[in-house]
Amino acid sequence: MSPHPTALLGLVLCLAQTIHTQEGYLPRPSISAEPGTVIPLGRPVTIVCRGPVGVDQFRLEREDRSKFNDTKDVSQASPSESKARFRIDLLSEGNTRRYRCLYRKSTEWSQLSDYLDLVVKETSGDTDSPVTEPDSSAGTVPGTEGSGCDAP
Repeated sequence: MSPHPTALLGLVLCLAQTIHTQEGYLPRPSISAEPGTVIPLGRPVTIVCRGPVGVDQFRLEREDRSKFNDTKDVSQASPSESKARFRIDLLSEGNTRRYRCLYRKSTEWSQLSDYLDLVVKETSGDTDSPVTEPDSSAGTVPGTEGSGCDAP
């Protein structure tokens, strides 16, 4: 006895919708840096990853994906947004990298964010003046102490 063609069509459509939903309709996360993307040598920087409400975990990765750090320390940035903060305590030449983040919601991982380029700037003289780049989060929308991303 074979199943009725209408029942098979319904099953196929149901499975296709489930697969389509699981293939990444999670919004892409954003990434930014505080105080900016140009940081004086030896100063700390905090990378902020943002995603939708309900994120379980954020991951910060280096461009080559050789180093990453996960955090479940996710806070509510607004009624529609979650965020996580990844602090790199001492920025050095070895930290000058491109970073991206992603998040996990339920059992699914999001797409990767755009790249964030951190640049270390040698300071001359006044080390107390912050060096920032205006609008460091433009074009981008994934903490914990010692992000795991701070070693070369």
